[in-house]
Parts: sequence; C-alpha cells; structure tokens
Amino acid sequence: MYVLARFTLKSFVLILITTFAQSLQAEYRNPIVKILLFSSSAGVFLSNTDGLNLSQNGRNLGTVKSIRVAPGDPSHLLINNKQSAKGSLMIIAQGKTSIQDTRHRNQRRYLGAFEIRPFAGGLRLINHIPMELYLEGVLNAEISTKWHMEVVKAQAVISRTFALFKRERRRQHPWHVSADHFDQVYKGSDIADERGKAAIRATYGIVVGYQGRLAQTFYHSNCGGMTEDPGRIWKSRLPYLKVRTVPYGKRDPRYYWETTIPVWDMGKILKKAGIRIGEIEDINISKRTSSNRVFELTFFGEADAKLSGYAFRKASGYKKIQSLLFDVTRVSGGFRFNGKGNGHGVGLSQWSAKEMAENGFKYHEILYYFYQNIELMRHKG
Repeated sequence: MYVLARFTLKSFVLILITTFAQSLQAEYRNPIVKILLFSSSAGVFLSNTDGLNLSQNGRNLGTVKSIRVAPGDPSHLLINNKQSAKGSLMIIAQGKTSIQDTRHRNQRRYLGAFEIRPFAGGLRLINHIPMELYLEGVLNAEISTKWHMEVVKAQAVISRTFALFKRERRRQHPWHVSADHFDQVYKGSDIADERGKAAIRATYGIVVGYQGRLAQTFYHSNCGGMTEDPGRIWKSRLPYLKVRTVPYGKRDPRYYWETTIPVWDMGKILKKAGIRIGEIEDINISKRTSSNRVFELTFFGEADAKLSGYAFRKASGYKKIQSLLFDVTRVSGGFRFNGKGNGHGVGLSQWSAKEMAENGFKYHEILYYFYQNIELMRHKG
C-alpha cells in the first residue's frame, strides 16, 4: 500500500536513493498534516503582512492583515471582539504568519493554513501544512541540527514516519498530531535552518516501514545503555522494537542523573497518583523489566501500596525522574534516586545515534540498528 521502493540491502541503500531520486520524488505526494498548535480559553491573535484570507462554511469573509479570535459559545467564535461566527474559521496565508495565544506574550511564526475550531472550553488552533515543511519546525525542536548530518537525516526520517503514522490512524480526527511532547515538538518556521532543510531534502519522502506498512518510530533522548520493549510500558508489543544493549550515548552530559525527593513531596506525588498511605517510611523496587527499568514500586507507610514505574514517573514529573533506569535509597528526610538516560527508552536513542554518526554510521545504518527487520521506503498516500 505504501511501498514504492524498498531498500532491504543496507549496503545498497544510498546508491538506490541517489539513482532513483528524481523519479521517486515525483511520485511522493508530500501530504498535508494537521497539527494542533494549542487550545486556548482566551483566544488567539494572528498577523501576516501579506494578508490572511478568511472563510467560514465555504463563505469568503475577506482578507485582513491581522485578526483576533476569541471563543464565543461551544459552536461560535468571536472575531475582533464584535462579529460572532458559527463553526470553524479557515485562514489561508502566504509566507509566515505570527501567532500568539492571548494568554501569553510570546509569539511564534508558522507557514501554511490555519483552522480555528470552537469547543466547550474555548478554541483550538490547527495548522494545515505540507509534511516536508512541517519537519522544518520539528528538527531543531527535537534535536540540534548542528549535530552530525547523518543523525539529522535519521531524525528527519523517523519524525516524518511518526507523523504519517499518526495521520493514517487519525485520518477522521480534526488534527493528526499535537505540537507538544505528547506527539513530537513542533515550533514553526523560526527554528528552521539550512542544515535541517538539507537533511529533509536528502531523505525526501523516505519512511520506516515494516511488512509494507508504516512503522511506529518511537524515539527518546537517551536510553541509558539499553532500549525498552514498548509492551512493558504501553502494552503494545511491536516486533521491530526490542530490548537491546546500546554501547553509545555516554557523551550526553545528562547521561547520569541524581535527584532527592523529600518525604513530604513524595506524599504529594503518591496523592497525585491516587494513593494515600500516610507518611512514607520506605520504597522498594519490587519489579524490573528485562531492560532493568523499574516496572513496579512498593511504598511502605501506615499501609503498603504498589505503583507502576510509569505512573510514578508521570506523577513525579519527567524532568525530575528522567528515566526508569534508576535505583532508590532512603536518606535523611527523603529518598535519593540515581539513574541513567533520559526518556522512555523505546526506539531510537537520540544521543546514542549522535555518537554513532560521529563514529561513521550512515543514517540508514542508525535506523536499522534501532528498528529491527524494517525497510526504508518512499511513502505514497
């Protein structure tokens, strides 16, 4: 369904890409992806010196240089504080459009068209943009395009695959991906640069496939020396994502981490996770996964309680507990966590891939390393 060209022999991947680049690019459709930029209970302000063409329900409302849109009721929008309009507002723009959530001062600029949808809690702003332009706003948000070009190319391929997989799954939804870390971070046109654009051009339309279909290309910052099986975290086993030792990534300045959580704060974390056991006396790691990540914790207090490692990390905050590769020790007044890596550990480890690229690995070799038995292919659809 998706396969136009499969590159199953690693040694020939780059040759095939170079040889057939022009014909394959002509067949790749560069589809539109819809990104939820944000939801707002206050409203949004958009401006574009080349003009914003407005339409609603197929009716043209004219062209303006700037517009302020606020939520009315669950089905209406308030335009420039006076005109109430029912349903979604479509905005077609040329060039970069400055956008500001009116709750905040900061602005960002985006390419493409925009859809503003009312809902019971406010409005949602959705960016409609061709996939390859979308990637320009992703690369420098997820890694640094100053890194070795081969890892930037690898990131372009997995970010493209990730978004297209979501687009396929959410085809009937108002948006395909969100612009935050719940999907992959997207910050618009101002973070795009020539190195990122070069990586996108060099991998134009290339995705990771498994048995002829798009793979789920999960990725994270640093696996801490061992990748994880997604089935142990999200109960979704994927044959191309397996536990494996990764001897790369220690150049990451955050490879080793340590944090201490006071007893009082630990109580608040458990309360957030729905557990109340009084003052916590001790914590024991009761189960680990095959990658040595924490699968379950037992908390001892006035009563005992168990909590999954995933739920504990979520309640604690991902910046505080960087990964589930940790040990815990009782110390005076609290608990000390010593760990390795950063992120969930599933799929490609970005800092490991960076080191691999610096050691001479090509982007396709990096992808074959982290995603087993996959194929690189040109997307169609």
